[in-house]
Amino acid sequence: MKFFTGLVAAAAIAQGAFAHMGVIAPKPRSGVVADELLAPCGGGNTLTKNVTTAAVGSKTLFSLKPGHGSGNLIFSYFTDLTVTNDTKATHLLDVQVPQPGIYNTTIDFAQHNLKAGQNIVVQAVYNCTDDGNNEKFYVCFDVSVADSASASSAAESSSEGGAESGLDKSTAAPAKSSTGSASTLKIALGSAVAMLLAAAF
Repeated sequence: MKFFTGLVAAAAIAQGAFAHMGVIAPKPRSGVVADELLAPCGGGNTLTKNVTTAAVGSKTLFSLKPGHGSGNLIFSYFTDLTVTNDTKATHLLDVQVPQPGIYNTTIDFAQHNLKAGQNIVVQAVYNCTDDGNNEKFYVCFDVSVADSASASSAAESSSEGGAESGLDKSTAAPAKSSTGSASTLKIALGSAVAMLLAAAF
């Protein structure tokens, strides 16, 4: 466990050189070199291979680490997979961020009238105030909504989880992912390894 914690800590330090909102899970549309200040999606405007399968009626975990300031995380989704400033967003939820740290949030897409077979883009916006300055950071996730059987199969076949990561003690109540705590640990470990490799190059 100490080895795992050390890996994630090193990844968090490397993360700080690239962005102000770390992503632990799931894999984001934009990579670690994306400009998170650029709307929409931090510059990740088109579909990528990082597609998260979300089961209808289950809660999908989004774990983010705002790096500084305070404010709120605003989640919305697009039904158009190519996102521009003119693409219409549908609101999902708003999470208060009183201080930097890891924030675990779950979304049940069925509660928002999304059905199996739909492909969407989920955007998280960190709307923050830091030293009197207002800033917004953007990151997007490609999500394929599926029935429970399809989602379970996709989770089992996945070899790694989230990308660029964060650390520190969670300042929000830990959320239970639809794939369980073992899978969340696997996601975070994959994140740390990915970040260490990225930092090496």
